[in-house]
Amino acid sequence: MPKGRTIDLANLFGISERRIQQLVKEGLPREGRGKFDFVKSVKWYTRYLHAALERRAVPTGSGDSKSYVGEREARIREITATADLKELELAEKRGELVAIGDVERVLADLVLTTKAQIMAIPPRLAPDLVGESSRVMVQARLEKACKEALGYLAKSVGKDGQLLDPTRLR
Repeated sequence: MPKGRTIDLANLFGISERRIQQLVKEGLPREGRGKFDFVKSVKWYTRYLHAALERRAVPTGSGDSKSYVGEREARIREITATADLKELELAEKRGELVAIGDVERVLADLVLTTKAQIMAIPPRLAPDLVGESSRVMVQARLEKACKEALGYLAKSVGKDGQLLDPTRLR
C-alpha cells in the first residue's frame, strides 16, 4: 500500500501539516513517526469528515436517525418561526387576534341566553293559548315568541355572521 510523509498527506487532503498532527491526536492512523498509509488515512479522514458534517446538522424529528437538516436550513426555520411569532404579537396588539377562552366564553353566553329564552316560551304562552281554537292563531303566536327569543342572537350577530360587539371578547 502506498505510504507517504506528513507533507504528502497534507497536500493530498489540502490541509496544513499542523492540522495533520492535530488529526493524529484525534485518531488518524499512522505507520510511524511522520509516516502514513494513504489508503487507511483517506478512509479514516472520510469517516471523520462525515461525522463532522452530522455533528453540524440538526435532526429533523421525523424518527429516521439519518434525517438531518443542515445549519442553514435550521437557521431559516428559526427565522421563520420568529417572524411568525412577531406577526401574531402584532395582530394581537391590533385587536385582530383574540384568545380562544374569550371566544368560548362569549359563545357560551349566547347559547345559554338563547336557550333560556326559548325554554321560557311554553310557560309564558301556555296561559294565553288555553282557550284558543284557531290553529293559525296558535302558530302565529308561537312564531312571534320564537322570533323574540332569537332576537338576542340577532342583536349579537350581524347578517354576515360577524359579532356586532367585538369588545365583548376583550
